[in-house]
Amino acid sequence: MNIVLQDAVAKIHNGKNLEGITFNIEADEQWAIIGANGSGKSALGKLLCGELKVASGICRIPAKAGYVSFEKIDELLETERYNDDSDFLGYVTQGTPVAKFILSGSQADEATLLELAQEMEFTGILERGIKFLSTGEMRKVLICKSLLLEPELLVLDEPFDGLDQHSCEVLRTLISRCIGRGIRVILLLNRFSEIVPEITHVAYLKECRIFMSGTKNGMLDSEALRRFHAFHYTLPDRLPEIDCAHRPEPLPAGVPLVEMKDVKVSYGGKPILSGLSWTVSPGEHWKITGPNGSGKSTLLSLVSGDNTQAYANDIALFGRKRGTGETVWDIKKRIGLVSTTLQQDYRVGGSAKMVVISGFFDSIGVYSDPSPRQLEIAQEWLELLHMNHRAGDTFRELSYGEQRLVLLARAMVKQPDLLILDEPCQGLDDVNREMVLKLVDHLGRTGDTQILYVNHHSEDRIPCIANHMELVPAAGGGYTGKIVH
Repeated sequence: MNIVLQDAVAKIHNGKNLEGITFNIEADEQWAIIGANGSGKSALGKLLCGELKVASGICRIPAKAGYVSFEKIDELLETERYNDDSDFLGYVTQGTPVAKFILSGSQADEATLLELAQEMEFTGILERGIKFLSTGEMRKVLICKSLLLEPELLVLDEPFDGLDQHSCEVLRTLISRCIGRGIRVILLLNRFSEIVPEITHVAYLKECRIFMSGTKNGMLDSEALRRFHAFHYTLPDRLPEIDCAHRPEPLPAGVPLVEMKDVKVSYGGKPILSGLSWTVSPGEHWKITGPNGSGKSTLLSLVSGDNTQAYANDIALFGRKRGTGETVWDIKKRIGLVSTTLQQDYRVGGSAKMVVISGFFDSIGVYSDPSPRQLEIAQEWLELLHMNHRAGDTFRELSYGEQRLVLLARAMVKQPDLLILDEPCQGLDDVNREMVLKLVDHLGRTGDTQILYVNHHSEDRIPCIANHMELVPAAGGGYTGKIVH
């Protein structure tokens, strides 16, 4: 059957709707839907999969459809946290194993799962608890689960974000095989460069309406679309001022921000990091790379103070060895953080502007009255990131990419000693990605902030970062650090 939307209207939230969506997908067509953050791509994906109700208009969609997105990962981890008994039991539980989660609700057997896991190259995590997976691993698991339900339509929302280069190639091959097996595929993308060869048609979404659509070649050659999508970010004359009244004392000259010696981290007896030694000296910015599951986020959590295994290791942060009387708040007051885990954990209510203000207090939510100066600085950062028009909107109602921009403002609002960016451009469109990369580079060049940057996309380069550590397999299992010159 054809997939048909005719003058479809669907409510997203608080008066924001998909409006007048007319979309006809023939049986032999594969589509990519491109659009800026907040344009309604994810809502359209949900509509095509029956997860968003039509208020008016015609909607004929397949009975069996699979939808994979960052929001789906958030929902899954929220359920896992709700069922987690670790605090009650006094030790960290395994939680739901990957294999059990994938097979739940499916008629597939373990042999079928193993075959698909081999094809997608993640057999090594089938017995691991899903709460211990990296973002890239989670995406593989959700795609696998959707495929085992034998969908007629598979909608993948930003499928390549969070995946290392090899995993991207594996996924491209899998998408090609799905299409060959008769599954229709729709990709919701921020990057034109991620349109796979099998895509035949492209639609461009703007302000919750289809702005342009047509054949892939016609759309990619469209001068009108290129002009509309073009963007060049102009750096500000100056960064917002620092809230000096709440700024910590400067570090003594020459004190390293991070010192790690022979660090080892494991979960459930499985080594994650092994024998890793690393020093971040004053004035240095670092890029950290490695395959999915290599422990990049674990490494950054040791620095941010969010990983209790730091106390069992020889780690010094800002000149103080962990476990010598410093509190986690002593660490956090010198750090700004953007990560997928933080975005998943930021579940409290409140406006986008209050989320930015929470960066002054290193908290999730604001529980003290901000000063007038802090309110002004927060507003200035929202304006720098072109998010001032969403300042009063509820954070959880923003799109995934818009939430990311707000969390970037939260991380930079106090211009910290150390800015930790774990896949900061995840979920961002081309326009916002260029803006963020230029702004972070400007902060790294002109301020006193040092940067730790995890990223899988080589094109998302921050010029001020001159140091590079790659996580590589360690002899005894897990991963260790290799300095790349």
